[in-house]
Amino acid sequence: MTQTTVLHIITKMAVGGAQMNTLISCREITRMGYPSAVLTGPEISPEGTFSDLSDKYGIPVFTAPHLIRKLSPYHDFRAFFEIRNIIDQNQYSIVHTHGSKAKFLGRLAAASAKTPVKIVQTVHGWSFFDTMPLLQKAFYSVLERFGYKLAHANIVVSPHDIKKGVNWGIGKPEDYQLIRSGVEFESFLAQRGNNQAAKQRLGIPKSCPVVGTVIRLASQKHPEAIVDVASKVRKLFPDVKFMIVGDGPLAGYMKHYIAEMNLKENFMMLGSRKDVAEILPAFDVFLLTSRSEGLPRAMLEALAVKIPVVATDVGGIAELVNGLKNGFLCSHGDIDCLATGINNLLKSPELRSELLSTVDQDLAPFSAKIMVEQLFQLYTFLVKNM
Repeated sequence: MTQTTVLHIITKMAVGGAQMNTLISCREITRMGYPSAVLTGPEISPEGTFSDLSDKYGIPVFTAPHLIRKLSPYHDFRAFFEIRNIIDQNQYSIVHTHGSKAKFLGRLAAASAKTPVKIVQTVHGWSFFDTMPLLQKAFYSVLERFGYKLAHANIVVSPHDIKKGVNWGIGKPEDYQLIRSGVEFESFLAQRGNNQAAKQRLGIPKSCPVVGTVIRLASQKHPEAIVDVASKVRKLFPDVKFMIVGDGPLAGYMKHYIAEMNLKENFMMLGSRKDVAEILPAFDVFLLTSRSEGLPRAMLEALAVKIPVVATDVGGIAELVNGLKNGFLCSHGDIDCLATGINNLLKSPELRSELLSTVDQDLAPFSAKIMVEQLFQLYTFLVKNM
């Protein structure tokens, strides 16, 4: 019987949730008997890369020189053939795509491969979101609708994305499979109770309130809203520190905006870090101001350390945060609501503890072990029906 092999396609191996999901899947599925590899583009992101982890995990990585994030007919045409050649040369059983560009080109390339290939896509949040201009949103939804038809399995990381896809005419509810983005929680659970030590390590006074986030500094995450929130929170907590872990195309703008708002003393921008598990316990509150999300892994990691969340009600965030448990939700762009949620949590350690009383049960479905077991079962089903 032919060996079952899997190729994951993702546009960039930048530090991010979809990339971590992909690497864990590759490593564990390989251990379970289906050798897995990654195909990615050549772009190096300012927020860093996970290439060292792929080496550590022993995951083969192929590069398609023309696979880039930006829409470009010339590069996209070349990338299509580069991807298809790698699929043909290695005769993969399954091609699993992640991210809007990789999903579209990867599915086309796999569908036209010389040997039969089962195509799987994971939606880590749709490529179109509510605050996007209508024409742009319609364009991306048409691409998603076309590409969806080429896949043999359509995975979402949140029930919210099933509803959103169906509302935009992308399949029916029964066409989707929910496989949550799994996190290896052990290193985060070990950091519980380390708030004071983590603050000391970062040079922050133990009594100083810290509001933190771990994000890519890009438009989708709306990081400038963090500055607007900080300007309001500082009125009640003058010594508050807002800590941003992550990098991205808006890093320069963020530094300028922080200075413009006279908030330099209240911000710590740490850039891209590999020691997130050691930094998170310094946070008293975790903040997300995103325009769109799938299900943010950094939020799951923060909850594992028992940090309450204040976030915008986008994507799958409401599965874990709803005002009655784990933190507070606000409409996107509601700066006053976000600031009020933070103020209430900083004022009351008792409230923080109360909101997090069921966090362990809430996080249980999001373990990496469950994710890879579900993936392995799906792959096995698909190859049996080649």
